[in-house]
Amino acid sequence: MPTHDVRLPGSARGPVPWWVSLAVVVLILGGALAAALALEPRGLKTPRPPPRGQVTIFRDVLTGRLLDENGVPLPPEDGPGSSRSHPLRIRFVPSADVAQSAPTVKRLVDFLERRTGRVVEGRTLHDYGLVIQELIQRKCDVAFLTAASYARARYATENNDDPDDDIEAFLQVVRRGQSEYPGSDLAYRAALIVRTDSPIQSVSDIGPDTLVGLGSPTSGASSILPSALFTRLGVRPKVHRIVGYPFIVTAVLQGVVEVGSVWWSAPNEEQPRNDARQLVVESNPDVFEMTRIIGFTAWIPNEPVVCPKALDIEVRHEIARALSLYVAQLTLTEEGRKELVAVGTPVGFIPATNEDFLPLMEVIEQAFADDPEGRRHFMAGSK
Repeated sequence: MPTHDVRLPGSARGPVPWWVSLAVVVLILGGALAAALALEPRGLKTPRPPPRGQVTIFRDVLTGRLLDENGVPLPPEDGPGSSRSHPLRIRFVPSADVAQSAPTVKRLVDFLERRTGRVVEGRTLHDYGLVIQELIQRKCDVAFLTAASYARARYATENNDDPDDDIEAFLQVVRRGQSEYPGSDLAYRAALIVRTDSPIQSVSDIGPDTLVGLGSPTSGASSILPSALFTRLGVRPKVHRIVGYPFIVTAVLQGVVEVGSVWWSAPNEEQPRNDARQLVVESNPDVFEMTRIIGFTAWIPNEPVVCPKALDIEVRHEIARALSLYVAQLTLTEEGRKELVAVGTPVGFIPATNEDFLPLMEVIEQAFADDPEGRRHFMAGSK
């Protein structure tokens, strides 16, 4: 049998069997391989299970919130919504009756809490003036406003010394639009209605002796928009103040006023007659046959969702994503779409800034061009 003359340190002199030499080589190579495997290249570390009791963290791709292994958002460490004593305060003024809207608002608040991990305090107020006062007093973090009440809040808060008190729009409501009316998904206007048998055929027939039913001086579609239209036409009709769209429509039907101004949105498959007259169909089924539209005002942007300037941008993003998801889910069913009527019938939201509402501010200046006292009252942001 052949041998190799290999000597190990400290061994006796003489030939070593070949199999002993092979064993030594295998041991040396094995040790080197083990050492190489023990040195993990940077960026290629072998995944190891987390220590027992450690929580695995995920991120919600829709809201941006961190989630635990059960998909529950982790509560924020500080800021609005971090505790019951420091909730995220959201204010609503419903399109429908407050009591009727309360269940919808509660479901929305519960959804926001589940999706963001924040403690949310949702309150429904019956008057936009109250919401504006809470914005001014920093008692509100997020508010759903009409276009006109947004403008009032802008005027009111910009008079404060602290720029952090200023309010900013960060979302705008999207509704179903129609290609026949470009931009109708992001804007609305007022319609001027008369009885079907009225001699008034168009807006140009309105004169200084025409009795027009307008709403509160702080209402967009029922007062500010038609007032701006009358300023452009150079006419000042007689005005009869009637608070509430159903009452304006009823006043036209009963002949109390000759013309009434009501909100109007683009018709769609579910609402082929999409204006304030639908609010009285139950009590006056023939309202659309008994009245007609003689003209329209200018368009103004749909309602914004606003917050104080000081509200952290990440909180705004979380609320924006959660609101969009909530509305998207409800629009999938007929029952859900009916529920959205209580919060203004949106089909979604888009990001917005104060600059998106500059056309609104111009219309307001037109509306009060001949009424400085009305303008002062409007800008004060009071009830």
